[in-house]
Amino acid sequence: MLRRTAPLLQTGGVVALAHLPAARAVLPGLGVFAGPLAFVLLGAGALLALHRTRPLFRRWPVLPAWALFAVSALFASAIGLHHARAVEPIGDEIDYLMMAQSVWREGDLDLRDNFERGDYLEYMSSYGHMPGGARRADGRSYPLHSAGLPVLLAPAYALGGRRGCIVLLALLAAALGLVVRDLARRSVADEGSALVAWAAAVGPPVLYYSTFLYTEVPTALAIALALRLVLHTPGPWAAVAAALALSALPWLHVRLTLCAVALGSFAALRLRGRARWAFLVTAAAMAAAYASYQYSVFGTLSPLARYGWGVPGPMLDRTPTRTLFGLFVDGGYGLLPYAPVYLLALAGLPVAFSRRGPERWALGLAGVCALLPVLAWRNWFGASPPARFTIPLVPVLALAVAARLAAAPGRGLARWRWALVAAGLVLAVLMFAEPQAMRMLNGRDGPPRVYELLGGEPTLSRYVPLLSTRAGRAAPPWEPPASEAWVAGVWVAALGTLLLLDRLARSRDRVDRWFCGLALPLLLFLAVSIAVDRWARPEGLPWERRPPPTLAS
Repeated sequence: MLRRTAPLLQTGGVVALAHLPAARAVLPGLGVFAGPLAFVLLGAGALLALHRTRPLFRRWPVLPAWALFAVSALFASAIGLHHARAVEPIGDEIDYLMMAQSVWREGDLDLRDNFERGDYLEYMSSYGHMPGGARRADGRSYPLHSAGLPVLLAPAYALGGRRGCIVLLALLAAALGLVVRDLARRSVADEGSALVAWAAAVGPPVLYYSTFLYTEVPTALAIALALRLVLHTPGPWAAVAAALALSALPWLHVRLTLCAVALGSFAALRLRGRARWAFLVTAAAMAAAYASYQYSVFGTLSPLARYGWGVPGPMLDRTPTRTLFGLFVDGGYGLLPYAPVYLLALAGLPVAFSRRGPERWALGLAGVCALLPVLAWRNWFGASPPARFTIPLVPVLALAVAARLAAAPGRGLARWRWALVAAGLVLAVLMFAEPQAMRMLNGRDGPPRVYELLGGEPTLSRYVPLLSTRAGRAAPPWEPPASEAWVAGVWVAALGTLLLLDRLARSRDRVDRWFCGLALPLLLFLAVSIAVDRWARPEGLPWERRPPPTLAS
């Protein structure tokens, strides 16, 4: 009986201590559980206790593809339409929508007439300036963004305006989930693992970008389709489809050109006979079309021409190490705080790449070539939801999730798989519940907005790395305090410890028992909080350290 109720007793004890001033004086991190997060913790303890009494999930049914597609498409559409009814588009969304209008109405990307007519009034109350960009070879202004997404959105905009575009991206996200599930089933031959990979692919962060009109969802789908078609004995028509999917990547964003070239070279080496010739002819024709378009518009073949014939400003001061860690652990824009199911991907990458065969080479090329251009891009955060630049990695990471689960399905981190999926979905619903509050967007001068809901004193933002925040109002943009690197180091050490324990748990029952309850995650969080309070960030949060404004300022 005590073993069954242990999770509830543990969580109840932590919440009780969180309300004791003496306990919080010794362990300030306990204060995180004095707010609404206490109910989440108690609910998790109650569910785990109930599961030990009567297992809630014995065996997941094999769901048909159409049911999974319908569930994910309807859920993403509902979230997106709820958001669009209350909030106007922001940032790059405005440019993409205006470009889609121009493609639909005039068949061009000259936005001057669209701006003069006020086409933007169809989805915005006002807009103060025309989207800028580079100069064409003939001197006309050309939008900063690539043409692929506007061309894709144009028919949907013609049918349903901005909401039609949101529904289209929800359908593409649902298709991405099915392709990833199929890849996982072929890779690990385990239906349960493939189902978790599907949930990871359609949940956060992809879920955010089926609502916001960015290139990320079509990009991830194109990469997943190419992997699916190239890896599993394609015929000539499948090879043509793979070439078209890879050829779409530079049209969606120039940073994906490297990924298209690398995977295209892999496909050319792997394919045989008529399939290889079909792939090469199609890829060559698409490359010639892209080069012709670049030269006719800009008078040069350089993919950077749209950035004013040079390297974009955010790339001039590279911070690859900060970017690499920030993409995954940053509290405002990182992947793991908002999609914790990808903890399983970190544990599964060694498993996926230890296998022999072409799959590990394809996954490695896709992952490295999608990541490398971002490491040279200092502005890896901005007016967008979290984890934008990790979405092209989703097919690779989701397959790593499946590989980890198949390696030891009932041990270590695999025990947490549905809890991690649920945590990401609940957080996403909270972020989009009140669209006007804009909790799905984070600022660089304050705490992540969704953390306001979780309350506590101190708040959870006290203990997460904020590599995307500014040191102060007078500091140069995108320059966090040095202490944020130490906080990120604390979390990397904690993640390394967790992954090591997971590796040991696969063969050692004593270690595996640590993953049966909530004691391990609670102890790890308290250890992180102690390290942050006493070593990494003893002086407080960046926005709490700003000097008071003076009369001159």
